[in-house]
Amino acid sequence: MSQELVHRLGRVLRLRPSEQLILFDGSGREWVVELKEIGRRSAMAVVVGEVEPPPEPKVSLSLFVSLIKEPRLEIVLEKATELGVTEIVPVVAKRSVVRPWKEGGAKQERWHRLIIEATEQCGRARPPLLRPPISLPEAVRQAQGLRILPWEGEHNQGLKPLLESAKGKENQISLLIGPEGGLEAEEVALARQQGFHIVSLGGRVLRTETAALAAITAVLYELGELGP
Repeated sequence: MSQELVHRLGRVLRLRPSEQLILFDGSGREWVVELKEIGRRSAMAVVVGEVEPPPEPKVSLSLFVSLIKEPRLEIVLEKATELGVTEIVPVVAKRSVVRPWKEGGAKQERWHRLIIEATEQCGRARPPLLRPPISLPEAVRQAQGLRILPWEGEHNQGLKPLLESAKGKENQISLLIGPEGGLEAEEVALARQQGFHIVSLGGRVLRTETAALAAITAVLYELGELGP
């Protein structure tokens, strides 16, 4: 076990030898383990069984989210994980006020850790992939499946009719969310050229984190991935 996990088990959760817990390795499998020893730096446990994890959504949802200030982006990472996105791709748009981190740096490690903790908290067995940041032109070229861009400048096409027409036909969704201040018109035009459906989320101008979570929820609900 990593020292970070040992610390959480012993110092945060205060688990003791003979107690059981469920661990996952990120591959989609979960095991019941029994603690045998736990110290300050190391722990030993034995596997006593395997459990069936909750199913992942059948719809693969890739979230392309423009980089925003860290506290708000961390909300997106955490809640998108809980809701069931498959991967998260940070995007550098023209109005992004945050520059990308170096791959493997402290910031990326912190965000990976936040995603893992959110995965554990919500009971998922497979965390979403966190990709390195890419430019908006790269994002619109890489996006696969049904491509959706909520934009405050769109007043005719709603999200619900688009999803109703896609139900049962699409199992791959790419959702692109703009930065604080919104995407510029030429960025929206570029997305449209690459096959994105430009949709409205209603009459209010939403913050990036609000738009991301509202759109994720709407997509997964309308496609039958949330609720009974």
